[in-house]
Amino acid sequence: MPLPQDVYERVIDFVADRETLCSCALTCRQWLPPSRYNLFYRTSIAGRTAFDALVRIRTAPHIASALENVHSLQLWEDKERPWLHLFPLILSPRSLPRTFFLTLGKYIWDTYPLPSSFFLVCTQFDSVTTLKLSDGNFYSFVEFRKVICSFKRLSRLFVDNAGWRIAPQARYSKYSWKSPVPHLQLLWFNPARRGATQPLIEWLLCTPSMETLNDLQIREQDGNDLPAIQRLVERLGSNLIHFQVSLRFWTRDNRMNLSNNCSLRTFHVRDIDAESAYYLPYLLDQLSPSNLIHLTFYLRISELVELETLKSLWAEVADILSRDDFSSLQMVTVWLLKVPPASVTTIPDLVDEIRSWMPVLDARSVLRVTPWMFLAN
Repeated sequence: MPLPQDVYERVIDFVADRETLCSCALTCRQWLPPSRYNLFYRTSIAGRTAFDALVRIRTAPHIASALENVHSLQLWEDKERPWLHLFPLILSPRSLPRTFFLTLGKYIWDTYPLPSSFFLVCTQFDSVTTLKLSDGNFYSFVEFRKVICSFKRLSRLFVDNAGWRIAPQARYSKYSWKSPVPHLQLLWFNPARRGATQPLIEWLLCTPSMETLNDLQIREQDGNDLPAIQRLVERLGSNLIHFQVSLRFWTRDNRMNLSNNCSLRTFHVRDIDAESAYYLPYLLDQLSPSNLIHLTFYLRISELVELETLKSLWAEVADILSRDDFSSLQMVTVWLLKVPPASVTTIPDLVDEIRSWMPVLDARSVLRVTPWMFLAN
């Protein structure tokens, strides 16, 4: 007795391997539609050859209908034969009505500046709400800003290892550019070079994103970025719900205060080592943690001798987290990003040692101490 069609479709929905999905598509007619749907749900075009092949077949009925099912589209530039500037002209918004997550990667727009038609056509991609810009450079900050503002419904922006050749020459105001400005809810920004963070923040402060942004991660390149980030989080105030901060460049005279951000629910503290951990009690002591649910630390231990320093500082951390104002805290996670060599100690012994620093916290919340993925000593 054959199974109902919806059972087949449900099973195929759980298949993540593309090769297996291709095999499913060739099995029988009943399996072809759900297999094709999942094959095209996440589509990646990794070079000019793949792009040219898609251009030739994109109007075929079965391909056109499959493109309508693309939800996540990843486009990667070909440095020998650039094509990424052509994608909105060839793959029209009408052919990609459900694409909400767009990734543009390895672009070389510092060498080949974008034509004005690129920005004009991108304004028609109403379905795109999430944009990732990865491993590339723009000609100028103005072009970077134009790309973001071209997607009118954009709410989530990921910028990873990206930058621009020409920095802005003047301060920005909300009246300095007439095109639509973003209403971002999420911003994760990892610049490719120094000097990129401050102009980004200066521009953001003049946009409607200040009323909507609630998830923020900015990987600063040096201590000069901290004052700008402080201005941003102060402006966001209680709107900020998810935040990641780094202690890498903190000093006594250059550190952040998050006391105004009283709505934080998840808080990640990066770049903690034997030196930067000195600022951890200060950071936690001035938090407004009444809504904090999940707290995550990213810890680096290079040598075994650092454990004593960390242990004494972590006693202060444990005392702060055991206060009544942290009563909403449900989980504390400690990720071990670096550990001493195996000849000195093992990872399981190190995990047990760190857990012993927070016995009171371990009894009240879920305490998880675990090595980072693929970490070995």
